[in-house]
Amino acid sequence: MEVMKNGGSLPFSKFAYNEKSCSKTPTRQELIAATAYKTKGFNRLSKGGNNYTTDLLAIKQNLAQGAPVVIGMMVGGSFMTKMNGKAMWSPTRSDYNMSGFGGHAMCVIGYDDYKTKSEGAFQIMNSWGEDWGKKGIFWIKYSDFKHFNREAYGLYPMGNAASVNTTKLDAKIGIVYKETGKYIPFKYSGGIQFKSEDLLKIDKDFKVEITNTIACYTYIFGEETDGSSYILFPYTAKHSPYCGITGTRLFPKDHSLYADSEGDKDHFAVVVSKQKLDYNLLNKAINSATGSSYQEKVYNTLKDELITDVKFSGGNTINFSANSTTQNMVAVVLEVDK
Repeated sequence: MEVMKNGGSLPFSKFAYNEKSCSKTPTRQELIAATAYKTKGFNRLSKGGNNYTTDLLAIKQNLAQGAPVVIGMMVGGSFMTKMNGKAMWSPTRSDYNMSGFGGHAMCVIGYDDYKTKSEGAFQIMNSWGEDWGKKGIFWIKYSDFKHFNREAYGLYPMGNAASVNTTKLDAKIGIVYKETGKYIPFKYSGGIQFKSEDLLKIDKDFKVEITNTIACYTYIFGEETDGSSYILFPYTAKHSPYCGITGTRLFPKDHSLYADSEGDKDHFAVVVSKQKLDYNLLNKAINSATGSSYQEKVYNTLKDELITDVKFSGGNTINFSANSTTQNMVAVVLEVDK
């Protein structure tokens, strides 16, 4: 997927896959031609935080939006030897032990919540030719999928990417306690600012939850006690701000935030953008901006790119609906009482 994002991948019609050999490599001309077929991005479809269990709902959300889902699944046993002509893989008891199994990449292409009498199933495309499965495709029940699958990634639509609506930018933002999963409610206070309706508990880990409806990038900043701005996410270059075409995710995934005992308020800025931003330069600009409050500094930094047609509402989550063909981002500043 990094290759598809950074270098591109030729369509099947231009670089056919040979299921009997993986030795074929692209020529220099083919590598150059592949740059026209880059994917905009991808994201792991896991439960979030330190829980890397595959999120089945996120897979369905991506498929419903026309976004392909690539998986890494453990295969072996009857999957290797007894699937010719079969439309459904029903693992045996022996398969469940996964003795001699290995990881295998495939693509989820559909789902049916009523595929069997007991539960739904995912439809998956394999790469072992049309003799395997039902013309190279098979179904697997959700319960079996959860046992054998190890990871899943949603990709930005490629072939039909032009049909994806990129004018609307709708999202929900929440502050969630890591231990309990409870939200801190907020009310809209004007401009781009929301105020918390409950106190944020000191030294209790929390995360920022984002639910988006189009592919976007999310950045989080905070205000120090001296009024300066600092970066909360991404906190290293290896952490991607990219959000897939749809879904709910927690930031930061592998760490948590917490409120310290200094002062009686904290301010956070969440920036959701259609375009990738240089967050280090953005943070420097916030620190150099004019304004008597953190909200004013963030607004004055971003005002030329902020979407003006935005509808805000508060509650357990901060909700916004924005529409623009020219501006690229929505920003909210959260004032949190401690």
